[in-house]
Amino acid sequence: MPVQIVEVNLQALEEHPDWRADLEKIYSEAESLRRSFEDQALEAPEFVEAVLEDQDSWFAGALFNDHLIGAVLVTQSQDSWYLRHLCVREVTRRRGVGSRLMALVASSARAKGLDVWVPGKQLTLADQMLVRRLGYTHHPETGDFLLESA
Repeated sequence: MPVQIVEVNLQALEEHPDWRADLEKIYSEAESLRRSFEDQALEAPEFVEAVLEDQDSWFAGALFNDHLIGAVLVTQSQDSWYLRHLCVREVTRRRGVGSRLMALVASSARAKGLDVWVPGKQLTLADQMLVRRLGYTHHPETGDFLLESA
């Protein structure tokens, strides 16, 4: 399924107010571990709001036909992006949206000279398989996954 990547932050939501409802739909369909922020499980609207209020985090959204159908939380540090809470709308799962979104985010980070990490804490077995398939390497000392250079 062809998707575009968009950065979803408070400024983007001023231009595209429907995206907030899209994000809330995406995360309302997710299990609670995908809606945890600062180790607290939140309902979808509160989770979306908490991410948007954090100056170091934003959503990378998968845009299809002017709607967000998937998202991943991006937290920025000086030299890395950390990707958490990947989620895709139920009606579009198993069509490669999550894989495509992760690849587009990684490409954007690499273009900026940044490392891409996926924290291993709370990753399901399916998530671990996905990040390994996308080229991430597990680092046992931290439990996290790093996208190795091509």
